[in-house]
Amino acid sequence: MVTVVALTSCISVLLTLGLIAVVRPIKTRIAVERIGASVSSVGDVAELADRIRPAVVQVVASTAAGVESWGSGVVYRSDGMMLTSEHVVKDARSVRVLLGSGVEVPARVVGMDAETDIALIDLDGNDFEVAPLGFTDGVRVGQPAITIGSPNGNGGGLVVRVSVVSALGQEAGVDGHKLVDMMQTDTAVAPGCAGAPVLDAHGAVIGIAAANVTTDAGAIGYATPIDVARAVATQLLDNGKVTRGWLGVEGETLTAERSKELGVPGGAVVRRVKPTSPAEAGGLQAADVIVAVDQAALPTWSALVVRLRSLRPGDTISLTVVRDGQRKTVPVTLAEKPTA
Repeated sequence: MVTVVALTSCISVLLTLGLIAVVRPIKTRIAVERIGASVSSVGDVAELADRIRPAVVQVVASTAAGVESWGSGVVYRSDGMMLTSEHVVKDARSVRVLLGSGVEVPARVVGMDAETDIALIDLDGNDFEVAPLGFTDGVRVGQPAITIGSPNGNGGGLVVRVSVVSALGQEAGVDGHKLVDMMQTDTAVAPGCAGAPVLDAHGAVIGIAAANVTTDAGAIGYATPIDVARAVATQLLDNGKVTRGWLGVEGETLTAERSKELGVPGGAVVRRVKPTSPAEAGGLQAADVIVAVDQAALPTWSALVVRLRSLRPGDTISLTVVRDGQRKTVPVTLAEKPTA
């Protein structure tokens, strides 16, 4: 049994299992949790947390009805641009941010993207301390993953969880959205730390904490890779929204048994073709198995989603489709996804 949990709560994590506390003066108080990872000494992690502390913030989002939700975020530009999770601020009428210094500043949501659970927020002011952004292509399974957040109820201090990257290219769900190409860590993200930066051992941001999945074996965390977050932020800053090529299909990954029957290494099964979509115009049908895009093999449904992310409306792609045991080439011109 798998249950997906969005991390918008503001519960303090000082009572969570395996806590090791490293006390600092009040504005830099840090709780360092070593859960399932042995990457460096607690002192080394605390030093890294101290270094990034000014760029890690607490986010408070208020709805029109006055309901508040809490999360974390990270400032990555000195002019006040910061990243957090979309599900933290998606219904917000107003947003305010508590800096590491204890100063509260007003902020506005520049834009957000539910498909990657990323939101871009602009802080009021300039000359902010920033965290360095790394690159996803250097991330490897087994390397350290250090999540540093500033949850409500912790007096403005940090909560740090030290774990490892346990898998890449994973799927997770948040608020009804299936997130793909996610980074998985071997421990859960602390409550109130959705939107927090996930760092490598050198202090570079390699992901933005998103959600937890609880299984019979325990909880694991997921983060949006930083290359994805960076690309989303660039589009939000330039256009106020993210525009991708839209195919207009729903589906799932081809099962191993069915792959063997069809003699293909993998693929994406089309379960539904949306009316008036590019897929319908191109002739795709339910039960088609898409095995390649522009002759590049497509092993999973997530791989199709990731490929479409890199394309824009108006781009034409060539889909290799298995239908009734026969391979067909289906050219499709992508469109912009309808807002409704």
